[in-house]
Amino acid sequence: MKKQRNSLLIPTLYLIVVFSITAGLYFAKKAYDSAIEEDYFDNISYVSNTILGRTIPIINVPDTITNPYPDSEMEIARYYYNMADDDEKKAKSIVYYNGTYMPNTGVDYVKKDIFDVSSVYDGTVIEVEDVEMLGKTVKIRHNGEVISVYQGINDVVVSKGDMVFQGQKIGTSGTSKINESLGNHLHFEIYKNGEAIDPLLCIGKKIGDI
Repeated sequence: MKKQRNSLLIPTLYLIVVFSITAGLYFAKKAYDSAIEEDYFDNISYVSNTILGRTIPIINVPDTITNPYPDSEMEIARYYYNMADDDEKKAKSIVYYNGTYMPNTGVDYVKKDIFDVSSVYDGTVIEVEDVEMLGKTVKIRHNGEVISVYQGINDVVVSKGDMVFQGQKIGTSGTSKINESLGNHLHFEIYKNGEAIDPLLCIGKKIGDI
């Protein structure tokens, strides 16, 4: 019986030593990793309140749709055509081109000097094209239903697929053949589910309320 105990003593001691060494290495590694991690994170410069150079709170979401330009002074040369408007306003909502009168599907902003054109809400650029009659056009999708359209603009600085933020410059005012009489201007449209709606009724509203 004593001989059997002696034969088990050496393996038992061996297992105790192996366990002690393994446990020691494990806890030493944990302590080392913790120190390295703490030092690593202490040296990180966290983003506070800027995204792509635009100073905004990271969790900020636009509340309402804004004007498609940053200027405080702007003149409306042509309104969206609405059958319910009086005759005087409807007369200012007709487009004449190549011998044909057409109802205006947006709003035309004019100014003597060239002005910046900006996105009215956060969204994704879904189309950038140059059409002979309409000029350079940018379309931005703001959700599954609402699309804003900017026509007759110059110096376009966005591309298809770009994510844009409310107030971000997408180009500058310009000209187009269909609105040649207006000179320097921006033709602006808003569509919901494929149908044009009066942009002036959208300004100041939440995207889901138009």
